[in-house]
Amino acid sequence: MSSIEKLPVAVVGGGLVGSLLALVLRKRGYDVSLFERRGSLQEIEEQAGRSINLVVTRRGIDALERVGLGEAVLEFTVPVTGRMMHDRDGELAYQPYGRDDKECNYSVSRAGLNAFLIRQALERGIDVRFDMRLAEADLDSGRLRFDNTDGETTVEAETIFGADGVASAVRKAFEARDDFQLSIDMLSHGYKELYLPPAEDGGYRVERNALHIWPRGHFMMMALPNTDGSFTGTLYMPNQGKDSFGQYADADAVRELFRREFADSIPLMPEYVEDYLQNPTGELGTVRCAPWHHEDRVLLLGDASHGIVPFFGQGMNSGFEDCSVLGDLLDQHGRGEWGSVFAEMSRRRKPNCDAIADLALENFVEMSDKVGDDAFLLRKAVEHRIEVAMPELYRSRYSMVMYSTIPFRDAFDAGVVQREILDELCADIDDAEQVDLEHARRLIDARLTPFLATRNISFDY
Repeated sequence: MSSIEKLPVAVVGGGLVGSLLALVLRKRGYDVSLFERRGSLQEIEEQAGRSINLVVTRRGIDALERVGLGEAVLEFTVPVTGRMMHDRDGELAYQPYGRDDKECNYSVSRAGLNAFLIRQALERGIDVRFDMRLAEADLDSGRLRFDNTDGETTVEAETIFGADGVASAVRKAFEARDDFQLSIDMLSHGYKELYLPPAEDGGYRVERNALHIWPRGHFMMMALPNTDGSFTGTLYMPNQGKDSFGQYADADAVRELFRREFADSIPLMPEYVEDYLQNPTGELGTVRCAPWHHEDRVLLLGDASHGIVPFFGQGMNSGFEDCSVLGDLLDQHGRGEWGSVFAEMSRRRKPNCDAIADLALENFVEMSDKVGDDAFLLRKAVEHRIEVAMPELYRSRYSMVMYSTIPFRDAFDAGVVQREILDELCADIDDAEQVDLEHARRLIDARLTPFLATRNISFDY
């Protein structure tokens, strides 16, 4: 029997979080082996053409900058400065995200960014192994058995990181622990990817620097820009029932749906019927678990420990922030102090990741329904006026999540206070220009500022 290969550090999962994590560890001198289930880098690159888009925000950019890749990644993104809502008649309403266009999100291809990070890992001497599907993990011994096209491979790692996504095989091994808690809450909605090609001259058919949303109550469509003039669209609908993927199952039904609900999008998507019928329906869910670590040997992070729905654009960014926090803890505790690092990682990150999971579910209701509501639009307009007038005192919860590294839990709790302030300011007005800014300042000074002081939050970003 051949001997089992011994490894210092194994990262299971070569997706976005796993590949960045490998770079973070390599920067600190660790010998890292990265195990990826897909067959090759070429396979990942081929997915980049029509891959679902993500947004990179401050937390993600901060993590990339720590490994020297922030500017390089931004070069193949498209800045997104606000939401463009499309009603059934094709009328448009724009909502800026930040206090000015410098505060924006960056649309990026998931597979394109993944391929870039893996190329960087290879260039920096990381041992990347493709075609490795984890079949079995022993948390105590560190033994990992992978299936591949040549049979199977078994290794034994001193330290293991499970970054293998929402269906994590590493997390599966945690379920044998008596104290392990796991909840996977699936949304009743699914999604399909759609494609909006560039204009004939290579330009954009609709506003380039916007997230386009077609809100229709319990379902919606959205589209994010690509660098080549195209948009990647996503249709979110219930899986069954009225206005669901189950209801619209053939070409005639799909055409009827789009003519009624998304008429202005039809000229933008010449192959929308084919895309709808041929593309798979993806699932959406929230993963919560505890603990994230097993003694001083194994740590879960990214979607493996805190998978969330995509409606706040923080799935990847929160996973990247895991890598930043882990890097900081390694620097603080010293080389090899895995037990202290893993325990602190679980303690520090779980409350924040639970908070962003709740925010993402809340934002689904906002994006699919409320963005077309007059009362909601008034609140947003009032909040924008306040944020522009007194940014040192007030930043929206959206801004705190997207454009700062303020802990998610603090942003969540601050938002509760802000909601009370906005309720009072909007009670007797019907136009944002009518808001009494002096009254707003008094409310902020009395309610929000003391709260921020208790959490040591400042708006200096």
